[in-house]
Amino acid sequence: MKTSKKIMALALTGALAASSVSVVSVSAEPKKATIGVCFYQDTGKAPNATKAFLESLADTLNVEFKYGTFTQTDEAANLTKVQELIASGVDGIIGTMDLGTQSILSECEAAGIYYAGYLCDFDTSYTTAYDDVFGNSNFLGTVVDGHAPDDVNIGDQFFDSLIEYNERNADAPLTHVSMAVFPVWAFPAQTTAAEQFVADVEEYNKTAETPITVDPLDEEVDVLNFAPLDSTYFSKHPDTQAIMSFAAGTSFVYPTMVSAGVDSDIKLFTTGADGGEETNFGSAGTQTYQQIAFTGAESIVYPLVLMLNKINDTEFADMPEKAERISTELYIVNSDEDMELYVNSLYNTADAANAAYTPEDVLNMTAFGNPDATYAGLVEAVQTLTY
Repeated sequence: MKTSKKIMALALTGALAASSVSVVSVSAEPKKATIGVCFYQDTGKAPNATKAFLESLADTLNVEFKYGTFTQTDEAANLTKVQELIASGVDGIIGTMDLGTQSILSECEAAGIYYAGYLCDFDTSYTTAYDDVFGNSNFLGTVVDGHAPDDVNIGDQFFDSLIEYNERNADAPLTHVSMAVFPVWAFPAQTTAAEQFVADVEEYNKTAETPITVDPLDEEVDVLNFAPLDSTYFSKHPDTQAIMSFAAGTSFVYPTMVSAGVDSDIKLFTTGADGGEETNFGSAGTQTYQQIAFTGAESIVYPLVLMLNKINDTEFADMPEKAERISTELYIVNSDEDMELYVNSLYNTADAANAAYTPEDVLNMTAFGNPDATYAGLVEAVQTLTY
């Protein structure tokens, strides 16, 4: 499956590159636009890569980008940031937090600008204020960091990575694992993913010659309240050979493994990437990391293209009636070969030369740059960003 997805992504990229030469003939210069982008933190792999990618598009799309930072807890602060961007003259804002969204949309409506999401499932709005948010003509939808909560698949992916590891290491397979998640109130999809992983293992064990034991989640130490893994984790899970961290293990689990001196003995399968993982990934170094996963920064083309279409008074013929939230496929890095790709990726290098899409590709995704462009094609461009 992973190989077929790689081929599909390469094929799509190639098709866009080819069509951008012959199809893109902009009858008029794209309107000058200014778009604000508010990240969940100032710096880091995702913000840095996204900024580099956006700046590479600026001239071709005739866009100036302004950046800000949202908080994860202060609705008033986020609203203030939106007001500041509106006062600076932006035509639209892309945000990474679903906090105070209805108030933010009220400000955007009053100013006559658009709002959209990136790396966020907007689940609070989706489940409690769907009509007010997704039915609002100023809200253009969001692209999720992975799959949406009603379409979780990361538990299956963790299971696949574990089985692939065991197939490569048949003489020393991992047969006892434990888990880590963030609190269910904040990230319900992680608990769902953990349950999905356990169900996959239970099904596997029905016919497996070497069954796998999964320690049940321990509320005291396995649920990380946005603080590093406690060192007592290892006494609670004395037999674990690997930690399946659905939480951000590079930041919250790995440092504790190192300080506890278990990083050479216990493997880590996780989401996220902070940089430097390649030193101890796969067959390298301590061989601690056996999976990292991330959403490609190029997925921001979803809200960006929809916003630019609006600003340029164009629309896809197949545009849905209401705004949508679109799942993405993660880049699952679980082999030395995948790590070679990751090391040279846009996400890791923040070098737009390594992006999956060129500025011409992105222009070709827009309705004003390509009269044959479709909404379905835009969604496909986002959902084929995977290894």
